[in-house]
Amino acid sequence: MSKLLILIPFALFLSNFSALAQKTNVWIVNNAEKAKGIDALSDTGKERAVDLFKALKHDDVQVIYITPKKISAETAEPLATRDKILPRVYTDSVQKFAQIIKLNFIGKNVLIVANYDTIIPLISALGGETPFDELDKGDHDQLFCLTIKSTGDVDCTVRYYGKKHHINEIPQSYILENYSQGIPGR
Repeated sequence: MSKLLILIPFALFLSNFSALAQKTNVWIVNNAEKAKGIDALSDTGKERAVDLFKALKHDDVQVIYITPKKISAETAEPLATRDKILPRVYTDSVQKFAQIIKLNFIGKNVLIVANYDTIIPLISALGGETPFDELDKGDHDQLFCLTIKSTGDVDCTVRYYGKKHHINEIPQSYILENYSQGIPGR
């Protein structure tokens, strides 16, 4: 019985320690390219959705958030289908949505397919340094990765994926040179 009394507090300590040591990874992308005149992806946008799948297929994405737009769902579709994830639609303010991510998904890997004009405010609300003041509507090939550490510190990196299609160039200090070595747990 005395061994059990010693093991219980030790087990509780270890479980709390592992919870504190967890990192949350959040990938944020702009909706892929839209077809003219309709809320659907263009052929280029469909290719970009596949490129997003290829970029994240080894990253164990567990949660996907999309906007109410059809193009957002279509952008996430290849990854969501392969991993059998039902994307969640977010409509909250950027601040409230960031709090939901930080509180409810500790230690998880989250993909957010967002509108271009909410990405930089979302990065900021999640605690990351923003590489730009704002994104342009034509910035489609940038994949932002935020790693939220148990200390509250946030690392933000960016890389290009798929065919070139951007207005803003990623500042060198934000580019993750070796993507697979920069993701925790790899």
